[in-house]
Amino acid sequence: MPLSKQHKAATRERIVASAGRVFRARGAQEASVAAVMADAGLTHGGFYAHFASKQDLLREVLTHDHGFIRLLARRTPAPLPKWRAQTARVFADYLHPDHLAEVGAGCSFAALTGDAARAAEPVRAGYRQAWERLVGEVLRGPGQEALAAYAAAPGARRERAAALAGMAIGAVSLARVLAPGEAAAALLRGVAAHVAAGIGPLLAGPEPARAAGRSAPAARRR
Repeated sequence: MPLSKQHKAATRERIVASAGRVFRARGAQEASVAAVMADAGLTHGGFYAHFASKQDLLREVLTHDHGFIRLLARRTPAPLPKWRAQTARVFADYLHPDHLAEVGAGCSFAALTGDAARAAEPVRAGYRQAWERLVGEVLRGPGQEALAAYAAAPGARRERAAALAGMAIGAVSLARVLAPGEAAAALLRGVAAHVAAGIGPLLAGPEPARAAGRSAPAARRR
């Protein structure tokens, strides 16, 4: 009996989730399709009903499976001061030295950037799509969509958001190599301080708009 569309979609998502875990732990180059399917509790032969190749699967992981994006997306709509505080908390948790192993296991940006850089263009394109969503998540206000916030942001503001996200990811990626030890913890604490200082100005909100029809300042009246 043919599988339903819902069952096939659920199985595909299961494979992607397993691939994310296995790729982040072993590296995409070293991880085998057999290891991914074993993690998913599925037979090796079933892989090709869902993906054409391991590179195809890597593209899917790098496009959609990002713990950092999920953490930011879970923020609860709130007035801007509380929204800034939630955003600061996500970055603080991401960069906390005690969370390094957990973050490294769940962040495809930190764990798989090298694999993405060496991959074919379709894989890198998927990574770039995810990067735009991440920067949009950093930029967005309560009730906004990430990609809409990314598209609407002025270039300078978008660059500031990208710098904060990039510093955080780079710090986690490097700290995974330096750990265990004080060097990794010092790096994470230092970057966390820089990021914390940048979130407030980035999410300060729009400047109050001048009311329509307001008369010119008295000094300029004739």
